[in-house]
Amino acid sequence: MTSGLILTNPWTNLPDTEPYIIAEDLAVIESHKNFIGLRLDTLPEPLVGGLNEAKVVFLALNPGFTDSDVDVNMKLPEFIEGCRNNLENPYTSPFYYFNGGLEATGGYKWWSAKLKPLITAGISEEVLRDKIMMVEYFPYHSVNYKHINSYTPSQLYSFEIVREAIRRNKVIVVMRSKNLWLEAVPELAGYSYMTLNSSQNVVISPKNIGELNFKVLLQELID
Repeated sequence: MTSGLILTNPWTNLPDTEPYIIAEDLAVIESHKNFIGLRLDTLPEPLVGGLNEAKVVFLALNPGFTDSDVDVNMKLPEFIEGCRNNLENPYTSPFYYFNGGLEATGGYKWWSAKLKPLITAGISEEVLRDKIMMVEYFPYHSVNYKHINSYTPSQLYSFEIVREAIRRNKVIVVMRSKNLWLEAVPELAGYSYMTLNSSQNVVISPKNIGELNFKVLLQELID
């Protein structure tokens, strides 16, 4: 299936060296006091995974930051290649944390922990690699999220990807910041999306997402 996006992918303009920020995004963000604290010495991660094959799309808030995002990730060719490929092509790229070679990264450890109930229920990392996608509300790393009252071009692109996920009738799970997502993508209000009981501990378990929803996820990922 070809892309239905009406926006040009801004991530093709991401610099090859730090600071890793799109110039058009910088023009929006730098006037806000919350620009301070963004970690631009590691690649942004607005999304992970490919929309074409994904059965489930997770909506998150923004990439956090730990020292390993620089000390580990940025020294691994598998991460740099996987992330940049995904930035340039959010349709056919795998969920790169489950593509092998990234077990030492914080991203792999975080996602394998949050998705452990699915893995325990029989969904392999190979299946997750191909059948899930994650989209962040804000693309740049920071220790703590600080809201900026303007949308960057890259955010608008991510929001359009979510709209396309709706058009393709993907299963959507809002992990965090439901109100921000509903404001950014009003089409969600009329869509049957899933939420979590806890937005602090976003483990995808029967208790947190509900028994019925958990079974739906299993069925989507098994098929």
